[in-house]
Amino acid sequence: MLRKDKSNNRNLHLNKKDKDIEAKNLISLRTHCISVRLNEKELDILNSQRKIYSKGEWLRMVLLQKSPPVIPTINTETWKALTDISQKLNRIAKHIDCKSKDSQLTHTELFAVKRQLEELRRNLLSDGIWSLPNEGYAEDSQG
Repeated sequence: MLRKDKSNNRNLHLNKKDKDIEAKNLISLRTHCISVRLNEKELDILNSQRKIYSKGEWLRMVLLQKSPPVIPTINTETWKALTDISQKLNRIAKHIDCKSKDSQLTHTELFAVKRQLEELRRNLLSDGIWSLPNEGYAEDSQG
């Protein structure tokens, strides 16, 4: 396949990669236009959901089921609890690192590490960490 260079009117040979790109551009060229009318409420919904995307781009993504991922908001209470636990574990780790190589861990140090790890595990496994506290849950009506 040949492509004409417009700057100095000479023919250039295209490699396989360029041919593939040019073929994809011809296949993916959008030639159809669809118009849709929305009322104010529908337009407000569209605008609130599309965020940074243009209306056409967002509608195309939804149609092709390639919508952008929804990132949930941070549960600040759990974030604070995990940050507090992390700081405590770091202080314990620093204390243990500062000890001489020959000294053994005391029962108090082992208890502190165990308690913080249990608290971390409890917070990570709790239902509240992955959702907002005011978020509702579906109930099984069939019991």
